[in-house]
Amino acid sequence: MHIAYYITAHGYGHAVRAATIVNELSPTTTVTFRTNIPRTFFEEELHRPFNCEQGMFDCGCIQTDSVTVDIQRTLETYKQLADRHPEMLPVEVAWCRRNHIDCIVSDIVPFAVEIAQTAGIPSVAVSNFSWYDIYTQYVGHNSWFAPYLKQMALQYGMADLLLALHPARLLPHFKTCRPMPIVGRRGKRRTEELKKIYGIAPRKKIGLIYVGDFGMGDVAWYRLAEFEDWEFLGLHTLSGAPANYHRVEKRYMPYQDLSASADLIISKIGYGTYAESILNGVPLMYIPRHDFAEFPILEESISRWGYGHRLEHDQFRASAWHDVLHRVAVSNPPPSLESTGASECAAAIEAAA
Repeated sequence: MHIAYYITAHGYGHAVRAATIVNELSPTTTVTFRTNIPRTFFEEELHRPFNCEQGMFDCGCIQTDSVTVDIQRTLETYKQLADRHPEMLPVEVAWCRRNHIDCIVSDIVPFAVEIAQTAGIPSVAVSNFSWYDIYTQYVGHNSWFAPYLKQMALQYGMADLLLALHPARLLPHFKTCRPMPIVGRRGKRRTEELKKIYGIAPRKKIGLIYVGDFGMGDVAWYRLAEFEDWEFLGLHTLSGAPANYHRVEKRYMPYQDLSASADLIISKIGYGTYAESILNGVPLMYIPRHDFAEFPILEESISRWGYGHRLEHDQFRASAWHDVLHRVAVSNPPPSLESTGASECAAAIEAAA
């Protein structure tokens, strides 16, 4: 069996959950990723053979910082890509036939589903939201985009099956929907080892910062020094960060182990961050995302979970974190959660092929 897995061009969260599912597929199943996510990412995430062929078929949301969408640029970029779909369609169909593709999986590329239908092969969409949901919010002042939105809904409607990852929005433009548990990475708690690597005192708490420095340069990172009982880790350099911030390298341990080893994750809410917080039992301090239809349902689920701490943008940028850090430090951590989401998705995909 040969599966083509099309992954959206919107950050790494979609690729993380795709890799988590692919790791659960049968060893005899061949997988080729079609995406602009670099091959090196999958080399880090997968412990099985795979193929990766670069391609960009949608654009997700183009952002001005980690949480703010550039609506106009997003719609214009999607239009440019969608205008090329008619000429790309026969090329992709020929590629599928040449490579003997048995099934197309889409997270959550609309065009991939049209490729499958044209090629006469099954298709499975995997997501908790669709780009139709996101872009619907943007059409009000951009009526010229309405035909592209309509086409997107038609493409999603061609999918044979949607695997709706918990927590999912209502997705009525898909004809067949199957609810699935959370899909995410479980890490190994290696806190003592992590503290030894970075010279962190045993009594101190660890905060894992995942916002990057993308449009977040005006955050008062220097104020991290005020939190004397905490040390902070992150993958990115933060301008002006003090000595209690450590830029980490994933070569020391997988990112999910970093998540599981922290006392608090500090981030925006994306599906990957949401899943890793809950699955690894680590509280989450987050900033809201505006103009992004996925955010309310993730926040609602975080609220029911009971270990999420929302900071408004001005509080976050001022590093006014004292209250949250104190509450986390004196509270018991949440329990970790077992989930069969990835294995159930993998079984459903193989059954559909």
